[in-house]
Amino acid sequence: MGWSTVGAWARASPRRRRILGSRANAVTIPVRLSGSAMSAPVTFEPASLVGTCLDGRYELTGHLATGGMGAVFQARHVHLRKDLAVKVLRPELSASPDLVERFRREAEIASALQHDHIVHVTDFGRTEEGWLFLAMELLTGESLFDRLRREGALAPAAAVPVLWQICAGLGAAHAMGVVHRDLKPENVFLARTASGREVAKILDFGIAKMTDPSSGCATQAGMVVGTPEYLAPEQATGGAVDARADLYAVGLIAWRMLAGHHPFTAPDARGLLMKQATAPVPPLAEARPELAAWPALVAVVARACEKEPGARPASAAELGEALAAALGPGFALPPGATPAPSPPPLASAEFELVAHELPTPPVAAPRTLTLPGPAAIAVHGPGATARRLAARAADALARAAASLARARAAARPALEALGRRAAAGARAHPRRAAAAAGAGVLALALVGGIAWARARPAAEAREHLAAGRPAEARLALEAALRSRPKDPELLLLHGRALHRLPGRAADGVEAYQAAREAGVLDAEARSDLARDLGGERSLADRAARLLRDEGARAVPVLAGAAAAGTGVQRLRALAVLRDLGAEEEVERQAAYGALLADPECDVRRAAARRLGELADPAALPRLREAAAARAEKRGLFGLGSTRVPACGAPEAAEAIRRIEAAQ
Repeated sequence: MGWSTVGAWARASPRRRRILGSRANAVTIPVRLSGSAMSAPVTFEPASLVGTCLDGRYELTGHLATGGMGAVFQARHVHLRKDLAVKVLRPELSASPDLVERFRREAEIASALQHDHIVHVTDFGRTEEGWLFLAMELLTGESLFDRLRREGALAPAAAVPVLWQICAGLGAAHAMGVVHRDLKPENVFLARTASGREVAKILDFGIAKMTDPSSGCATQAGMVVGTPEYLAPEQATGGAVDARADLYAVGLIAWRMLAGHHPFTAPDARGLLMKQATAPVPPLAEARPELAAWPALVAVVARACEKEPGARPASAAELGEALAAALGPGFALPPGATPAPSPPPLASAEFELVAHELPTPPVAAPRTLTLPGPAAIAVHGPGATARRLAARAADALARAAASLARARAAARPALEALGRRAAAGARAHPRRAAAAAGAGVLALALVGGIAWARARPAAEAREHLAAGRPAEARLALEAALRSRPKDPELLLLHGRALHRLPGRAADGVEAYQAAREAGVLDAEARSDLARDLGGERSLADRAARLLRDEGARAVPVLAGAAAAGTGVQRLRALAVLRDLGAEEEVERQAAYGALLADPECDVRRAAARRLGELADPAALPRLREAAAARAEKRGLFGLGSTRVPACGAPEAAEAIRRIEAAQ
């Protein structure tokens, strides 16, 4: 179990304090070194360190919390005059290379993860006296564990923003190849900022896994690491672990937040591990019947709690977006978050909208809205809302104007012919001239009105998508598609909206298929399809067919997918590039070589086979490493072990033979 900055020590803390409430009494625990318990317990008295100065820089001004591996102190940097938190490792544990390495790795990983929703680590070192320490930002607030212990079940509107922020922090970690592996409510801190807003921060990367094999930190098969209550099934059975294990933990945390209790109970850790490995997570609505009014949210949580990693969301970002979409209009983007990008501006048209022509309402002075709690929030009055509405209206007018200009350009030849015929008729029949002129004006008005009406659903859908409201965009588009089922723009937007809703990617691919039959796909559609390559086989095959149909237009997005994402997605992107005759657009030896260390066994095997086909001697070092890899296979819950060739090792050995034979 991980030693958390705000870990299990939170269990006896008051409602609000610095990092954790003080628990100054000494703690006596048995300490395990190198896998065996010491013959006598060790007494650790962290209060005696208050007043000391670590490494000549950090003056410990107060004791905040104590745990099995050490203590956390409030400290002050003597040169910068800045308050922070310092985690100090128990000195007797410094004799354990494994624990020291874990402590160092936490510092290295956490300091590299610069994100609003991850605690910021600033320093790591060892004093002359032998104290190992970790310096980090000082937070005010409480752990999510404390919040849940005090309040029980949370309303969806309170739970989802916190879960969204957890997903945002995990997404940043996963993007750097870091899997947390011990995510739980104790390791999520709800920090109160100076402005009064609350920010969720992920703590304790002490047992995080670097998915880059060169880091030397990869977990061997059969090793069970983490806290049983939130352990993914593949962790509980000692299997390979990737980012999807963290998503399972988020699912259980969401279940706990919404239901008010954990889905599993057992008399001991082994019983919990057994349930994590074999028992399905109960339906959330059974634990809390009123959640039946939130079917989309219940479905998202259930998907995150799937036993099979492949059935869970593909990424933390996808899970966060699905949670937000399930909450619907009630979801407020947390402060500091980055909203979805706005659509690109339309091309210039025969229309010019001058900003000063729009009336600007007067700006009202901010008013203060007093809410329960320690902070008052300044809220702008009608002026701010009016300005946003005016900007939105200007955007809508610009879109309608551009559509009108395109419609006028398309209609110009017919209108000019009509004008020529009307002029000839006017010369022959002067009394009909006025009627002809009126007909021309009416025709222009009808063209403009039709263009505006046609542009409105697409503009409305784009606005919903830009604001992170895919469900509303879908409804608007499906209403418009009933009368215009083959409109390429509406079909494209429909596919985009469906891809941003949980469980609707297959429908989104169908919409993109219809859009391509009616015209061509755009860059965003191709990006969605490239992400679909990482999904289940049927979805990936349909996406691959569309990307192959796109030909050269799909090559850039496929090259990007071959360099990032899950191993399955990268392998399938490389396969489509090969089908298009564009596999050489990527560095093939490096791309397939990186997949030799992928968590998925089938990916490693396929990568080794392809390297053998390419017969590039530059791949030999990585292939030899893969061929020599061994895995420790243990029984259920780590009982008994044997060493066997790692998955993909035989295929790597065969690839080596093929390359050497070709030389």
